Amino acid sequence: MITLRPATAADQKRIVEIIHIVGINPMDLKWKNFIVAVDEVTDAIVGTGQIKTHGDGSRELASIAVLPDYRHQGIAHRVMEYLLAHSTGTLYLTCLSTMGSLYEPFGFRVIGDDEMTPYFRRLKKLSKTLMRFLQPGMTLLVMKREEPRAKDQG
Repeated sequence: MITLRPATAADQKRIVEIIHIVGINPMDLKWKNFIVAVDEVTDAIVGTGQIKTHGDGSRELASIAVLPDYRHQGIAHRVMEYLLAHSTGTLYLTCLSTMGSLYEPFGFRVIGDDEMTPYFRRLKKLSKTLMRFLQPGMTLLVMKREEPRAKDQG
């Protein structure tokens, strides 16, 4: 059984290890922003996710990672649901162009430069050069999720 919990300082090293194992962005991995997925049988952290705040005030759903042996069990889905349920306001995320459809059911949609904050405009511009070398044929998507509005009370 897999349980989710907020990360602790003792989890920092394992968070970094998992991010490197799955090969995603290793920048800004502060344990205080993370939740972790723990295998109750082995007491091992097998997945991660965070919401981090950038210098321009924008907030990003990021570092969604699950170890290969634990994939296809709905862990990443549960991590995202948890983070979204415990967050308010607008959230952004970045992903490869082949991954966008995975985030649409959570209310994220691809946005253009005109809707991006300064952080994401800079990242998108930088990614155009890097992607040619790292992931030929791929592009980086920036996606946005507006906070769901409460229904009128009467």
